[in-house]
Amino acid sequence: MQADPASIYQLLQALLPPPPAPVGGKGLFAEQHFQAGPWESGLRSFSQVIFINHPLSGGLLLLAFLIQSPWMALLAVLGMAAANAVSKLLNLGQSLRDQGIHGFNGALVGCAAAVLADSRSVVDAGLIAVLVAFGGGLTTLILELWRRRFHRRGDPPALTLPFCLITWGLVALVSPQIPDSIETVKAAASPGFVQALAFGLPHSFGQVFLCSDLVSGWLVLLAVAVASPIAAALGACGALMGMITALASGADNAALAQGLWGYNGVLVAIALGGIFHVPGRRTLIIALIGAGLASLLQGLQGMFMGSLPALTLSFVLTTWMLQRLAGRTLPALIPVALHAVVSPEEHRKRFLEASELLGSFRRNLRQRLDGMAPNAGGEQPQSELNSEMQALFDELDLNRDGHLSLEELRHALLSGGTSKQSHQRRISSLNDQLTATMASMDLNGDGHIDSAEFSQLIQRLQRLRQGEERLLLYLMPVDANGNDRLDQEELTRLLQSIGQPPLTAGEQALVFPNQQKSLSWHDFVDRLLLS
Repeated sequence: MQADPASIYQLLQALLPPPPAPVGGKGLFAEQHFQAGPWESGLRSFSQVIFINHPLSGGLLLLAFLIQSPWMALLAVLGMAAANAVSKLLNLGQSLRDQGIHGFNGALVGCAAAVLADSRSVVDAGLIAVLVAFGGGLTTLILELWRRRFHRRGDPPALTLPFCLITWGLVALVSPQIPDSIETVKAAASPGFVQALAFGLPHSFGQVFLCSDLVSGWLVLLAVAVASPIAAALGACGALMGMITALASGADNAALAQGLWGYNGVLVAIALGGIFHVPGRRTLIIALIGAGLASLLQGLQGMFMGSLPALTLSFVLTTWMLQRLAGRTLPALIPVALHAVVSPEEHRKRFLEASELLGSFRRNLRQRLDGMAPNAGGEQPQSELNSEMQALFDELDLNRDGHLSLEELRHALLSGGTSKQSHQRRISSLNDQLTATMASMDLNGDGHIDSAEFSQLIQRLQRLRQGEERLLLYLMPVDANGNDRLDQEELTRLLQSIGQPPLTAGEQALVFPNQQKSLSWHDFVDRLLLS
């Protein structure tokens, strides 16, 4: 079967030199890339509980477990290792293990077992260790079954549901004496409202992992802030909102101070405010609403589940509910694909990149409909870039007449860096593509492509290439039906996400010519380049 023709965007890139290697930012909060060894994967498994993919964060969390108790650290490592071992045994995907996706529920099972189970004797400790290893492995199986059942974009993620199910099963199996530190509040003088919130904030981060020690709570908060200050701020807002909601519902100040009413709010706020949606004012509002709702659901949960610990079920249910409602009532909020989950800072960069490229695309469409040359009045390239583009233009202008012809452009593309592949394509198909390209490049409509018009196209090509990866990651979740194409309704939703109104009839005719119903991603990138 013949391969589909390359897009104009792909073909024109052969004319440019390879892009420079990305220059990483400096400092603690810069985006970094880490090796994917067993230790790194294990540390990521700890940090993925709080939606962080950072080995240093995982190391801080392990330290928090050690401070809480060496027994918790040991069981957390055991549960994580068992979950990753099952993933490797079943060959479920190296990348998911490397990112800590298969290990975080197992790590939570270990943390819960250290707090909920009585391990005063060697026999009891051995039995708990065996159950943690067994339960940690089961979390991976549940994740895989969930993934196979809910595999379309927009389906609910499993989150920490496997941890909840396995932990409740183990609790029912061994019927432990639940310690005061997790389910009840020790008799003590009730702190004041402000004091309860002040102590409850770090404790809420710690209680995500069932850590009741204050130092451990601060370390969990630091682990989030190291990788993402935005996530740390969102988690703090979520904890405060959850505690205030619980207080209004009659919760005791001492319970608030121990973080028992804030930890679900931490997770909900980070998830909805910066991980599954691009950080912004609207997502912050949804995150705060979600944190309050999670607190209310946690209270209702306690009425129906008896002695079983609440764990993070209200976080899971709230996140599912608000993700679905946000998608229906606020179409400008585009969920981030699960495979592309990184930090809120990176999601914000994707949004800004998409806003710039799509905003320029929309302005160019309007200018074409008004009979104006796209980018008219825009900034001129720097003199150094001008010189480079003029040299490239002169190289392509074989007859030295100061204009590019269809034959000259075709010759350049067929003899470029991808010549072996390009020569195998039908010349007629390439001619059709280049004819459309030449028409787009001819900004003044005189039938010739001069150096200035060529320079503007190359500038747009360079700008698009610089933001291509972030743009495509931002675009992919728009494809609700998962057919790897962009239809008119999906494009409308995409434009709404950056504050743009839907396309007019004239603009739709330019983007979807010949009554096309949808575009492939490559075709849409070509529209961004040539419109």
